[in-house]
Amino acid sequence: MTDGTVKVGILDTSIATENTGDLIIMESAREVLNSLLNAQAFYFPTHEKLSRTSYRIQKQLCYNIACGTNLLHAHMGLIKQWNVGFIDAFKLKPVVLMGIGWRSQASRKTDFYTRWLLNRLLDSQRYHSVRDSYTESRLREIGFDNVLNTGCPTCWSLTPDHCASIPQTPSESAVCVLTDYSRNEERDAELLDLVCSRYANRFFWCQGSGDLDYVRSLGFDRHFQFIPPTLRAYNRLLSDSSLALDYVGNRLHGGIYALKHRRRATIIGVDHRANSMGKDINLPVIDRYRPFEELKSMVLDERTIDISLPVSNIEKWSNQFKQEVQPNG
Repeated sequence: MTDGTVKVGILDTSIATENTGDLIIMESAREVLNSLLNAQAFYFPTHEKLSRTSYRIQKQLCYNIACGTNLLHAHMGLIKQWNVGFIDAFKLKPVVLMGIGWRSQASRKTDFYTRWLLNRLLDSQRYHSVRDSYTESRLREIGFDNVLNTGCPTCWSLTPDHCASIPQTPSESAVCVLTDYSRNEERDAELLDLVCSRYANRFFWCQGSGDLDYVRSLGFDRHFQFIPPTLRAYNRLLSDSSLALDYVGNRLHGGIYALKHRRRATIIGVDHRANSMGKDINLPVIDRYRPFEELKSMVLDERTIDISLPVSNIEKWSNQFKQEVQPNG
């Protein structure tokens, strides 16, 4: 860095992804980082292996920021959610976590290789931001004390004033989103049937590459108007001020994106990600396996959205970047 410029790598989870939820995460991450960083940014994939060009650029950097999603696992030599390995442990500049989660809550002990890899990769000085208390506990177990539970960056704009503007009663229309990777045909059919019986206008948005085939297999495709499977199309629907619209579905980030657009949301938790965030920050989440009457009540009854953000942790993580000043030019 001979010119004195602060250069930072952004580990981008939306590159080579099959899940538009990663685009939602990166949209929020960019918004936050653009307001924080006074640095030149270079983007790298997390789903694909880094190239020689990436390694060459890494030499110029001060550090990297890994943005969102379930990058961590107890067996990172086997599970390549974050596609890093032995060589990367020596080639990458220190990595700072931003809203990262742990992929599975199975009671697996973190293996020796993963402990070694994370101790090589993760910044030992800067604070790491993780998505939930479970991820925080897993990192602390392997020796990281510089960890803050901040919630996901997609939620950081869900302030009390923002949440107060979200309708408390059901609307006439709903957008439904289902996940194909964690299927329960009986429960998902009950959910779709509830949406069809309650809402006059029904939309379906495909967040993942297999969602359309799944809803068709359930036999409900003729009951919904399908939205193109792009974030732009979903944003356009949620931004339509002439449409009173709720979100009902089991895609976590599809629901959070609706909340950001001041839409009433019911998020059905199908794994630990949504359920953990529901407990940690009071996200409007109900576990898939709760009695159906409880789900029905959450969809149909009047209720407030009251997100409880860990503001002090978010500020503590964010403030560490404000000391970086570019040279006068």
